[in-house]
Amino acid sequence: MAQAPEYPELTASDVFATGVWSARGGKPTIGVDIACTKIAVDFQNLRRGTLANVLRDSLNSLRDSTGVDTAFVWMFSADGSSIDEVYAAHGALAQCRVEAWASSTLDSYPWLKGRLEHLRLSEVRDSAAPRKDQLIESQRFAELQIGSALLISIRVGGQPAGILGLANALPRGAWDVNLQLLLKLLGNSLSAGLERLRVEHRLHKLEERLELAQGAANDGLWDFDIESNEVHFSPRWKQMLGYPPDALLDSPDWRSLVHPEDMSRVQSAIRDHVAGKSPIFESVHRMRHRNGDWRWVVSRAKARVDEHGRLLRLVGVELDITERKLYEEALFREKESAQITLQSIGDGVITTDANSTVDYINPVAEQLTGWRLEDAMGRPIEEIYRAFHVETCEPLENPPRVSLRRTLPVKSLRSVVLI
Repeated sequence: MAQAPEYPELTASDVFATGVWSARGGKPTIGVDIACTKIAVDFQNLRRGTLANVLRDSLNSLRDSTGVDTAFVWMFSADGSSIDEVYAAHGALAQCRVEAWASSTLDSYPWLKGRLEHLRLSEVRDSAAPRKDQLIESQRFAELQIGSALLISIRVGGQPAGILGLANALPRGAWDVNLQLLLKLLGNSLSAGLERLRVEHRLHKLEERLELAQGAANDGLWDFDIESNEVHFSPRWKQMLGYPPDALLDSPDWRSLVHPEDMSRVQSAIRDHVAGKSPIFESVHRMRHRNGDWRWVVSRAKARVDEHGRLLRLVGVELDITERKLYEEALFREKESAQITLQSIGDGVITTDANSTVDYINPVAEQLTGWRLEDAMGRPIEEIYRAFHVETCEPLENPPRVSLRRTLPVKSLRSVVLI
């Protein structure tokens, strides 16, 4: 019996060198070094929109270059418990049905599940005559016309992500060391590409969440990086102060934007926050609009400092509350005007909340009841307004409570004495 040829130990550079690889039957495969390099590069530069096409094209190149019947990728579910998707490239007469592994639960295949460390190689040399520990997996391979297989597991973010594999319909001896090394190189490239896709997806989600949150909150975001002396303003912040959303703004002197009367208070609050005296900077002040008007804003910011307490970065949000401020001022003026009116009329007036708790009595009511405003506020109306029948002296139901209960005006038709 002829001895199997010995294969030298090769480096990664040797693997991609012209003339190292040979297809089945000993016929040289021209340009395999270029093909394998392209596969590695394409794996590392996967894009979500073209993922399926790139994987199929790369698997076709891999199958052609290595001369196997089938090259495939099993992609695991998010929790790594089952095979979620299968991508495969078959030769013209290949019978390997690797697609049938889709939806397979890994718990059903203990040998395979126990070999999911990153870039761990596994091989099945003859599914018809398996090793004892490969019995379940080999039986499944044999059912699907897979005589031998070389597999490498890949992980993304520390979690099992899939398996890259080569398969033949017929059994074979030990898989070529060159194929093993190639699979390790391509498995590492595929893992890096999937990791980059995962990071890009998470970044896109975070950016989308931030954009939606800013739109929903109606807040303007700004980010001042002290080290680079760069300031980022969100489109909403620009719009709030009258700038176009796409305007390129240099770092404006914020002191020129804050109203002079508010400046001292704002500066003091920022210094206290940077010094660690307050967990967050918060202020209500006026800022100059692009058209010269002053807008009221609620400003909140969080600072990042180094170990010496020096400011490195300041990120904040601002909400335009000008309309609310104008409404509050108008309401205050109206209330002030109403109180002046109530204090000057000749009738006694008592006002309560919905629970009949006194919140105001005018000077005439103070004289009629004997209660001063500061003493009466917060007390039940029954303590302040005590009415009795003038002849029988029986207590009468309190008119304000009756009015609140019925939501109708109430007028006493009987003679009443106020105690």
